[in-house]
Amino acid sequence: MKILFPDMTPFASIKGVALKQGTIRKEGPVLFPQYPWEGIHAYLYGSVLEREGQLRMWYQSYTTEDYFFVNYARSRDGKIWEKPLLNKWRVDEKQLYPMPGTGGKDQSEFRSGSPGYWKTNIVSTYHIPSVIYDADDPTAPYKLFGFTDKGYQVAFSRDGIRFKEYAGNPVIPLMRFPNPKTKKTWVSDVSPVFKDPLKKKFVAHVKTYVIDHEERTRRSVGYSESDDFIRWSQPETIWTPSEADDRLAVARGFKWADFYGLCGFNYGRGYLGLLWLFYLNYEFAKGTHEGKIEVFLATSPDGKKWSRLSDEPFIPLSASGWDSGMITTANLPLFRKERIDLYYGGSNFSHGIGNAQLRYDEGSHRFSVGLATLRKDGFVYATGSKGVMTTKPLDSQKGTIEINTDATQGRVMIDLMKGGRSIGLYRIEGLDASDHCIRTGVKGEITLKVSVEGAKLYSLEVC
Repeated sequence: MKILFPDMTPFASIKGVALKQGTIRKEGPVLFPQYPWEGIHAYLYGSVLEREGQLRMWYQSYTTEDYFFVNYARSRDGKIWEKPLLNKWRVDEKQLYPMPGTGGKDQSEFRSGSPGYWKTNIVSTYHIPSVIYDADDPTAPYKLFGFTDKGYQVAFSRDGIRFKEYAGNPVIPLMRFPNPKTKKTWVSDVSPVFKDPLKKKFVAHVKTYVIDHEERTRRSVGYSESDDFIRWSQPETIWTPSEADDRLAVARGFKWADFYGLCGFNYGRGYLGLLWLFYLNYEFAKGTHEGKIEVFLATSPDGKKWSRLSDEPFIPLSASGWDSGMITTANLPLFRKERIDLYYGGSNFSHGIGNAQLRYDEGSHRFSVGLATLRKDGFVYATGSKGVMTTKPLDSQKGTIEINTDATQGRVMIDLMKGGRSIGLYRIEGLDASDHCIRTGVKGEITLKVSVEGAKLYSLEVC
């Protein structure tokens, strides 16, 4: 059994232990807008999967508020990305941007030979897409979920490049949320999706809205689930912003905070999520809100009751530069053998730029893709000056214990108990290892008394 924090249910007693979020390392941008149908936007909303010996990315671009695309890219190393022109797509040339450096004079490389069709890396015209790989469906393992003006729609593909839309779309009709005071009607658009192996269901964290006591429309997190990716439950609101979230915004110089989106996923026996927290300055008389977005780590025991783990952002905005305005993330982290990769969208302009009152600076504004990395099992760690955790009975089949810890500034001690008595004491000190193996030779039912003194304990597995 592997224990991943923040899940503390495997422990019978806990004393002096604190849970802290791990530290990411950012780099980028690794992918940026360059094609005429990308405009100044080539970013995540979207997905990154590791399939067929390479990384595959489905990312968002758009040139106007009505002209969205889902585009495809691939990479061997996750840092250098190719955008193969694999699909012919009908595009309206009036909606396209000139290529940087060409002055719009030479677009011949994209001409397909068919009038109105271009050679592109476009796979869909959904907004805020999620692509998941479903190994249980060999005929159409790539499943696409996204937003359109009709509501949420789905499409299916064998290869992840050529998608066929479901004939019964929309699977969730357009949801409207009117505000009588402002006389505005908001619609649900954000919709990160994942396949939940614990519940054996597909889950969509669709955006919903509530009206607060000040009669403001507040972005919130909704929940819908499906057994087959086609029939979805009626969305329900499961998480709304609180005064604590507003205080975070005020502390950063903004007025209040909304939940722009939540990318939830399974982690051990529970759930973690990447919460896009939207700091708001003001609402436009016509249109949206002005503000910035950064990412916080959230946790849930059941996928519906959520809370932020920390008041510090997990993927913070930079003070300046390419990701200083907004950060959004791929729908799922990419769990590699020795690390966790989190691809994210980063902009150098705030939310609301592009509104009629705040035009884009097409020469400088960009929304691109970056990479944040985290050590293996590194989302959350347990620590303390003299922390002690005693497990419930565990079954050891191989007589080994695997530890992921940074004990360079402290130590972890494991007291192995069987039948109520100590039969072995193991000390890890001066070591930083993601897969340190202790061979105890003891099999059957055991209990561990784990002491953490200044170290960071990321995971513990009894094998």
